[in-house]
Amino acid sequence: MQSVKQALIMFRTNWKDSLILGVLATLFTFFSQIVPVIGALLISVGLLIFQELANLRLQKGRWERDFTHLQKEWVSWLVTAVILMPTGILMGSAFGIIHSPQPVAQALPAGFGLMSLGVFFYFILTHGLNLQLETHQGIAKSLDRSALSSVRNLGPYVAATLVIAAALVIATYLRGYGLILALPLMFFTCFYLYMQMKKKNAFDKK
Repeated sequence: MQSVKQALIMFRTNWKDSLILGVLATLFTFFSQIVPVIGALLISVGLLIFQELANLRLQKGRWERDFTHLQKEWVSWLVTAVILMPTGILMGSAFGIIHSPQPVAQALPAGFGLMSLGVFFYFILTHGLNLQLETHQGIAKSLDRSALSSVRNLGPYVAATLVIAAALVIATYLRGYGLILALPLMFFTCFYLYMQMKKKNAFDKK
């Protein structure tokens, strides 16, 4: 829960920047999903970019304007975005199930379960990309280390996953406006969880 607490503190103390990030991410996600064929890929790329924006904001204390490093590692970004697509579909399915005509007692647990899986895999994939950007090792190896780290440190990952999944589920009942709050919280939590794992040397070979 440490990562979630840090994310909440960050959101509260920098609420204007957090809301700006949330509005931009929500608008991008909304308009991307109506694009035929490549909508899912656009959402995946967008989530990774907004995550990187949040990472840089948390690291440097200001919005970064130099994104040349994104061009240098575009292959890793594209590979991660493609792998992230099923995760986005899981989250989208969760939204659909929660708002389906099914009884709430059936729809809510199923939707929450799918959302939790989506968030868990999102953490693993974004952490793998972060690791690759820092170490410049192969993206496959970075994702492998990230996945192993999540298994070895299941407690912090599960705790963060359940909280963010709950936030996203609640956001669905606010007609999407809740995403303005939930998405920055997810980005911040993902960053702090990554830093927590780095501090524990969880990504190192063992």
